[in-house]
Amino acid sequence: MKELMKRSIEIPGRVLVVYPFNQEEVLDVSEVRAKFNGAVYCMNNSTLAYLTEDGRFFVTPYTRKAIRTLDEEGFKEEYFYVPFSNGDYPKAESAKWFELRELAQISYREDYKTDIAKYCDEHGFGELAAATLANCFIIPTNGVHVRHPNFEQTNFPVCNESCVDCTVVDNVGGYCTNNGRVVFIYRDGHTYVCKGYGILDELRAAGYKERSIFVPFSNGEEITDLGLKARWDALRKF
Repeated sequence: MKELMKRSIEIPGRVLVVYPFNQEEVLDVSEVRAKFNGAVYCMNNSTLAYLTEDGRFFVTPYTRKAIRTLDEEGFKEEYFYVPFSNGDYPKAESAKWFELRELAQISYREDYKTDIAKYCDEHGFGELAAATLANCFIIPTNGVHVRHPNFEQTNFPVCNESCVDCTVVDNVGGYCTNNGRVVFIYRDGHTYVCKGYGILDELRAAGYKERSIFVPFSNGEEITDLGLKARWDALRKF
């Protein structure tokens, strides 16, 4: 509990808050503190506010560890105003708040890796050789822009790489082919693309199934980013 409190912003009384469009207002949580007698918490927009038994009011970004800690300590979920959950932040402790947000994002990515690996284990989507993965192109999170004589577009990863949702369930462990290119959604949630069909036997042996997935770089389009293009061009054909 002490660790969670260190990773939180305490609101002892009135605090100056910066809202979107740089509007500043004084936040007073005294009414919330007076309403509850005991350890309670509330969540909104990936933000968690909680009151301790002695009436101290804290706010922290939502993480599984934070909720687990509160549940283990006997906190009960209630409904009340959650500061810093709509783009606002405490002016005096803005640096700490943004750091806490960044740490929470790291925890979300770690949770995703754990969840998707567990899902793949349960559904028989195994691992590929490290050398195989090294000879594949991973679609960056922010996408890869391509140009063709007839069009331009940005190709994004198939999965959002943040939570095991319906998109993950529908696509992870799947592959598709087109014009000498293969795309597959690996057990880490990333979208991989490679040259040649020699990888198909390994994919099938690892439990991957053919599905309807868009195959990037399979219709003559060229990557516009020189660094990404060099990475693609350096790959050998399977």
